[in-house]
Amino acid sequence: MSATTSRRVTGVHRHMTNRRAASRPESDPVAQLCRTANTVRALLERTVLREADLTWTTYDVLVLVCACDVLEPAAIAAEIGIARATLTNALGLLSDRDLVRRELQEHDLRRTVVRPTRAGLDLAGQLRRRVDAQQSTLFAAPGMPSENDFARALRLLAQRTRPPNGGPLAGGIR
Repeated sequence: MSATTSRRVTGVHRHMTNRRAASRPESDPVAQLCRTANTVRALLERTVLREADLTWTTYDVLVLVCACDVLEPAAIAAEIGIARATLTNALGLLSDRDLVRRELQEHDLRRTVVRPTRAGLDLAGQLRRRVDAQQSTLFAAPGMPSENDFARALRLLAQRTRPPNGGPLAGGIR
C-alpha cells in the first residue's frame, strides 16, 4: 500500500467464546460428487499420468479414440463433455507425440476423423492398466460399493442428465 492510499477499517472481528460451534452444513450429493471426482482425477494425474506427461483430459481423449478406433472430433467432445477448443488442444498434443492421427474423412473431405497410432494404443493400454490398479485400491476400502455398482449408478445419473439429442436439456430432469 502506498503512502497516499489508506484503507478504512470498518470493525474488528471477535470470536464468540461462549457460543456453541455451528454444525457443519450437509453437503449436497452433486457438490460432493464433483469434489470427489476432482480429488480422484488429481490423484490419478499425480500417480499415473504425470510420468506419461498427460493430463486427465488428454488421457480421456486418447483412451476413447483407442476404444473406438475412429471418431469424429465432435463425437469425442460430446462423449467426454469438453469444449471443442479444449479438444483441439488435446488432439494437438496427442498428434505431436504421434499418439493419434487426424485424417480427412473418406467420403467428405471437408471433415476429419481421429485414429489411434500403434504408439497411442500401446500407451493407452499401459496407462489403462495402471489407472485400473489405482481404482481397485480405492474401491478396496471397507464400506465402498463394488466398482461395477458404482459405475452403473454413475452411468444412470449421466443418462438422466444428458439431453436426448445432444442439445441443452430443457424442462429439467427426465
